[in-house]
Amino acid sequence: MRVVFLSTNQTRGGAAIAANRYFDAYCSEGGNAVYASGNVQKPGPGIVSLRHSWPVRKLVKYLFKQERRKTQKLKIPNEGYWSAPVNSRFRYPKIRKLKPDLVCLNWVNDDFLSIDEIGRFKVPVVWAFHDLWAVTGGCHYPGSCTGFYQSCGNCPKLKYPGENDWSRQIWRSKYEAWNHLDMTILCPSNWMAAQVKKSRLFGDKRIEVCPYSIETEIFKPMDSEFFRDELGIQPHQKVLLFGAVNSMHDTRKGAHLLVEALEKLEGRIDPDELVFMVFGAKKSPALEKVPFRIINLGFVGEKEDLARYYAASTAFVLPSLEDNLPNTVLESLACGTPVVAFDIGGISDMIDHGDNGFLVERVDTSLLADALEAIVTMPSERYEIMQKASRRKIEEHYSREVVGQKLKEIFNSVVE
Repeated sequence: MRVVFLSTNQTRGGAAIAANRYFDAYCSEGGNAVYASGNVQKPGPGIVSLRHSWPVRKLVKYLFKQERRKTQKLKIPNEGYWSAPVNSRFRYPKIRKLKPDLVCLNWVNDDFLSIDEIGRFKVPVVWAFHDLWAVTGGCHYPGSCTGFYQSCGNCPKLKYPGENDWSRQIWRSKYEAWNHLDMTILCPSNWMAAQVKKSRLFGDKRIEVCPYSIETEIFKPMDSEFFRDELGIQPHQKVLLFGAVNSMHDTRKGAHLLVEALEKLEGRIDPDELVFMVFGAKKSPALEKVPFRIINLGFVGEKEDLARYYAASTAFVLPSLEDNLPNTVLESLACGTPVVAFDIGGISDMIDHGDNGFLVERVDTSLLADALEAIVTMPSERYEIMQKASRRKIEEHYSREVVGQKLKEIFNSVVE
């Protein structure tokens, strides 16, 4: 059986990294597959570039820009990402030449596949949901809106909502293009599976839960004394790590809530006792409000470097308001670094409260501050137990072997 994994990007962005981890896990367990992308950053075995010739690229870019202009005209600014790929991307013939027995869709938005092209597959499709775009009228994360339970319309993210607004039109085009497909939905988290089950578009489809895997030979516990010394972190200091890629201005990522929680720790924790470390962030006025020393690492491109920063930290903090199965949580736990996060989305699949981190029961910055204080003032004996539990969680549930075997079972049963 030949499986073709499809993704807009090969390695750029969280969804692409997650798709790569699915592909890697499946192949490591003997699966026959290729990873096909419109934007290949690192060529290698099994990687197929679906890049167009220059004239076609120019045409697709023009059509995509037209869609983005319409989005800017109709959608309320700063209301999350929105995709409406109604124009052809001309990639279906290229994909068909790969002769798949099964197609595993991942994040295929932007200039990669149109709604109509997705509906043209003649082989079984397993769609890995890295967000909820496939079941909505355009948004990737609907927040508190439940319009996708029916058929969208009256969209709170649009400037001109109405019963037959743009979200309803996009939703209807998806339904007409996809309702006949032999489709299985692959959800990385139980939260995602529950959301899809409630959707009108795919609620009656087969839904499977399989998490991402993690490179346990890269993200692993290690002696961090040298890394901390390089960063000027003293042996007695505790470090809170935050991944701020594209999140300082994205409300859904909750960076503003984390800054507020850190402000509430002023006077409760000695400034010399705590360091706040950030990766992926550009300079932001919000960070200036943090009452502790800030180490801004900027963009971290190599996994090995990122693993060292996790290992050098006391805890990783994820203040997201809505999320699926964040790669950052897996990476942190694999390095033996506990995580503090709001109890939302798929976070509770990974964090066992009090065992390998803390789940803050509701979105409340005072409660978040309490959890952060608890983990940085925790007795060393208990903290070491939490570190071991963090790594154990990954080895038992998120290793290549565990995830690869699960994917093989799902793919084989779908084709059979």
